[in-house]
Amino acid sequence: MNKMNIFQKFSVSFALALTLHITILALFGISFVSDSDNETVKQKLLPEIIQASMLDDEKIQQEAERLKFNENNKRLKDHKKQKALENKLQKEQKRLELAKNKRLQEEKKTKVLEKKRKDLALKEKQKRLQLERLQVEEAAQRANIKKQHAAEKQRTEKLRKKKQEKLKQDRLAEEKQQQAILAKQEALAEKQKAQAAEKAAQVKQQAANAKARSAKNKKAIISSTLAIQRKVNQRWIKPISSAKGLRCTIRVKLLPSGDVMDATIIKGSGNSIFDRSAENAVLKASPLPVPKDRTLFAQKFRTFTFVFKPE
Repeated sequence: MNKMNIFQKFSVSFALALTLHITILALFGISFVSDSDNETVKQKLLPEIIQASMLDDEKIQQEAERLKFNENNKRLKDHKKQKALENKLQKEQKRLELAKNKRLQEEKKTKVLEKKRKDLALKEKQKRLQLERLQVEEAAQRANIKKQHAAEKQRTEKLRKKKQEKLKQDRLAEEKQQQAILAKQEALAEKQKAQAAEKAAQVKQQAANAKARSAKNKKAIISSTLAIQRKVNQRWIKPISSAKGLRCTIRVKLLPSGDVMDATIIKGSGNSIFDRSAENAVLKASPLPVPKDRTLFAQKFRTFTFVFKPE
């Protein structure tokens, strides 16, 4: 704003000087036509006026530069003052912030201490109340114990009398029970004696039955084995290359019907042709004659071995 005022003042001065010069020139021209004697004077005045105008312009320019310099210095000083003020405000704000934080921390510590104090007072109160309650409970327990002791003494006396009476009744009942037990034991002994005799007879009979069954099974095994060997021998076709005295052991697996499931040489004769002919003879003889007793078949003939010696 100040800079614009300086330029405006400078423009007005320049305009006034220019107007003055033009007016002087106009007057000088008029005077030159009418009065030639004044021409010399006017010619002398014109350089002086021009010089004065130039001096005024130079002063105006210097004043403008001075004002501009002062304005810049003032602006620079204002800027420095503003900067210093801002720095001071920032420092003050930081100081206030630190003071605020410190105050908040102090308040927080105060609250924590106050809470601890209240908690401690509450715990002390609770302990005191608990102690008083325990004392009341202990007094009540002592009174109750005393009452219980009196009741227990009375109950013990009643139980003692009742026990004596019960012992007497139990002794009488025990005597009757002993008599009943003796009678029962005698009857049981007679019964056990009869049962022992009956069991001995049963064992004897079972032994006789087992012996008879064993003899029967042995006979059935021998009979079936001989029948199997005969039937296999009948189905055997003697190989041309077979020598006399050859024998092999065959393992046979049968169904309950006597049908052959498998026949395998487990001990060969040394002649593979003879061994194969023996296997074929077993397969051709299927079904083999086996005992009708399922248990005996499962024990002895489901899987069995026999020596094949046709001669």
